[in-house]
Amino acid sequence: MRTLFAGLLLAALGIAACGGSTATGETLPPAAGEPTSHRGYVYPAVPTTPGGDLEASVIEDLDLLYASLTGGFVDIDAMERLGEAADPRLAWLLADILRFVSGPAEDTAREVFTQLTGVDISPDPAAALSTWLSVTDHLLAWDTPAPPGYVEYKGRLFGLIDERWAPFFEDDSATIDWRIVSWGGVLLDDRELGDPLPCALGCIPALDDPSVVGTTEGDWYPDDGIVFGVVIGNEARAYPKNIMEVHEMVNDTLGGRRIGIPYCTLCGSAQAYFTDDLASDMEQPLLRTSGLLARSNKVMFDLRTFSLFDTFTG
Repeated sequence: MRTLFAGLLLAALGIAACGGSTATGETLPPAAGEPTSHRGYVYPAVPTTPGGDLEASVIEDLDLLYASLTGGFVDIDAMERLGEAADPRLAWLLADILRFVSGPAEDTAREVFTQLTGVDISPDPAAALSTWLSVTDHLLAWDTPAPPGYVEYKGRLFGLIDERWAPFFEDDSATIDWRIVSWGGVLLDDRELGDPLPCALGCIPALDDPSVVGTTEGDWYPDDGIVFGVVIGNEARAYPKNIMEVHEMVNDTLGGRRIGIPYCTLCGSAQAYFTDDLASDMEQPLLRTSGLLARSNKVMFDLRTFSLFDTFTG
């Protein structure tokens, strides 16, 4: 049986957190030792997870499944057979696929998740919003390990959305926890420095060296409007939030230093990083938005080296 692969389908985004609230807004503290969502849902006990390599039959079905995705449909039969493996690690592959599918494929993935983990996600309030969200939250709450070959499979899937992401998945030395990485709904920004044009394929275009005005010329921005202020040396600059919401990334020079400022709209946070503190033989990074998210936190990258950066830690 096959069903069409609904590419570019956006699922609802969310973040699992400790603690929760009722419909009336009352805070529900989690019980000791129990992972609890911010909606008050207590995650079931961690399912038993085997170690070691995947069985040859499982690898065969995974290859059939991912080959079908490349062909524009979902091999439902191959997906269903994965449920017989009783290996919760495989649920991470289902979570990734759930980011992009709906209909029969989504229903099957949900059933297979229950087979793999012994857990029905129906009691989770997040499941009413998105199967992908609930499945991912469960796996993160349990800290379920990824299966062998996970990065390769994930790269194959994400490559169907934007093949320019390939270098991210091909670096065996990368210290990235790919379990927490998802798609943000936009594509990679690979425009060169100063390119004023929007991305041809649809990205969030970074703002390079924006024009500035003095404080006496800033009447166009309301006094109660939010700005992100940066002070370096004797020079200060205010970056209006409404502009940061459009570009989400600024490469600029301030106080004689080169800086990069990512702004994550989902997290409501901005950070400023020096990008000129490098060895003399190194080219300065040019920060761009990758189109990927790490638990709803934007993932930036350096266009020069195709290195991914954690927005909160740099």
